[in-house]
Amino acid sequence: METSIRVVASAELTVADWTTLTDLCVAAFNEDWDGYWESIGPGVHVIAEQAGRGVVAHAAIVPRLLYPGEATLRTGYVEAVAVAPAMQRHGLGTKVMEIIDAMIDEAYELGALGTGSHGFYERLGWVTWRGPTWIREGDGRVERSPNEDGGIMVRRTPTTPADFDLTLPIAVDWRPGEVW
Repeated sequence: METSIRVVASAELTVADWTTLTDLCVAAFNEDWDGYWESIGPGVHVIAEQAGRGVVAHAAIVPRLLYPGEATLRTGYVEAVAVAPAMQRHGLGTKVMEIIDAMIDEAYELGALGTGSHGFYERLGWVTWRGPTWIREGDGRVERSPNEDGGIMVRRTPTTPADFDLTLPIAVDWRPGEVW
């Protein structure tokens, strides 16, 4: 079956699009999705659709700053990589991620995401961050986020610093919902 791909900015999504994407993510993750889209902020969505099935896969990228060691890197942070349960293991997640990866390589110094599915992303060139994770609070405080250790993956891009070290502490700015 032929799959069409749409690349759409958050601001261009309709109410029906948001509802469809929410339904897809709830089905894929079996989690409550209330407030999720608002918490991640605006970005770009890669949406895979099939005739007769509608939306079958999705991934989004939002701009964030990550702080490995003393550096500050413009980061394409990947969110809501989801495939309809009946369509999983048919290459659709790979298809949307390949587009996301190309966008990260073109526009960011680093790609990052939080996951428990390391094998899927490793096949696409992502590596696990080995250093401790931190959260930068709005008031300047930095707090450990040990539950995220080992769950963050990164993607080097053509503009990632040559001395990039996966064992350094890494921090992200706080946001509502899932911080990482």
